[in-house]
Amino acid sequence: MSIRFLVAVVCGVFAMCLSTGAVPAGAVPAGAVPAGAAPAATTHVLIVPGQYLGALPYQPMAQNLTARGYPTTVLDLPGADMTAEAKQIGAAVDRLHREHPGVQVALVGHSIGGVSSRLYLKEMGGHQKVSTYLAFGSPQYGSPGACGQPAAPEVCPGTPFLTALNEGDDTPGSTQYYGVRSAREWVDGHLDGGQCRVTPIPANESLPALGLEHTFEPFDPKIWDVTVAAITGRCVGEYVTEPDGVLTYEKSALPGAPVR
Repeated sequence: MSIRFLVAVVCGVFAMCLSTGAVPAGAVPAGAVPAGAAPAATTHVLIVPGQYLGALPYQPMAQNLTARGYPTTVLDLPGADMTAEAKQIGAAVDRLHREHPGVQVALVGHSIGGVSSRLYLKEMGGHQKVSTYLAFGSPQYGSPGACGQPAAPEVCPGTPFLTALNEGDDTPGSTQYYGVRSAREWVDGHLDGGQCRVTPIPANESLPALGLEHTFEPFDPKIWDVTVAAITGRCVGEYVTEPDGVLTYEKSALPGAPVR
């Protein structure tokens, strides 16, 4: 049974719940705005998927955020070429600003999507256009799963790409940076500079206990809630400022984490 099949099954269950009105704990059905939600759509959200997952698994999260007052679009990117996809992220951000002058943009990246998103912020001027950046389950200092594979091999630890990306301040500009991971994750997702670290998110008991928490993170309502907190400027974890050069892949890898 493949991970893609499992994701499709879980996505189907969530889609059924949303369509029938029976939602998991913490979720919000489409069209229902809970108390405390934003009174107006002042922030638009762009979700950048994890590798190979595509846009479909992120639709429940997108519907939830939209229902809570934050119109959300999922970019259908494969996680194969970090530089090319960072440019596509930039084009999507520019399109939002053209279509909605004065809007704030929150960029939410899952797994490798958090890396391409940060490349856009740091190297392509994105930090001047994005108010909030949240990455969950992102290998900011590399993942051994990328080593030797045809898609995004530049995310292998120690590559020139990652060395350049992580040189200097990881969190430039006035963008607010958030890092989130689940309880059973491969890497900590930490950045130097100023970052709100929301770790760890306890395992979601409503999802299959298959050691695939990383893959199922987009379905976790606790991740959705943390995202809304970030959009509204609330750090529900710990705000940390790290000097450049302290973080390394060896320090970011979590002992006992599953092998991708």
